[in-house]
Amino acid sequence: MILRHCLLLFCIFQSGFAPVPRCSPFFIINKLMEWNSYTSDMNPYLPVPPCEHGGTFQAIMKGDYKSVFILDSPDIVPRHNLHELVWYMKTGYARLRRMLKDREPFDFDFNIMREGFSDHYTPKVRTKHLGYNSKRRPELLDDRDIFVNHLGDKLKEYYLHGTDKVATNFLPEDA
Repeated sequence: MILRHCLLLFCIFQSGFAPVPRCSPFFIINKLMEWNSYTSDMNPYLPVPPCEHGGTFQAIMKGDYKSVFILDSPDIVPRHNLHELVWYMKTGYARLRRMLKDREPFDFDFNIMREGFSDHYTPKVRTKHLGYNSKRRPELLDDRDIFVNHLGDKLKEYYLHGTDKVATNFLPEDA
C-alpha cells in the first residue's frame, strides 16, 4: 500500500516538468517521460526529437536559443502545464490505477533512457508514444485555437464521462 502511494506521488511530481527543449542540459527529464507507457502520451511534444546541434553549447553557439531554453517562448509554458493537469485528471490517474491493478500493461523501453542528445537508438527518429499508436502533435500546444478546442473537448469528456475507463490515447490521431 505504501509503495503504491509512493509511486503515485512520484508520478504526480514527475509529470510537472516535461518536456524541456531538445538541446536543454536537462534533456533526461524528457527521457523519464518517454521510456514508459504511463507517461509517454502526457504531452504532445513527446517524444522529443534529438538535438540536431549535438548538445547545449553547440546550439547556443549557433544561436538556436529556442532549442535550449524553455523561456525562449514563455507563452507556451502555461499551456504545457494546463495540458498535463487535464491529462492527469482525465487519463493519468485512472491509467496508473489500472496499471497498479494489472488491468493495463506497463510497457517500457530502457534503451530510451540510454539515449544521448543527438541520436535516438532507433534507425528513424521516434514519433509515436510508447504503448500507444498516437503520434507527437506539437501543434496542439503551439496553436492557441487548436489548444483551446482540444483541451475544451477533453474537459467536456471528463465532465460528462469522468476518467478514462479503459486504455485510451489522450491525444487525437487526426492532424
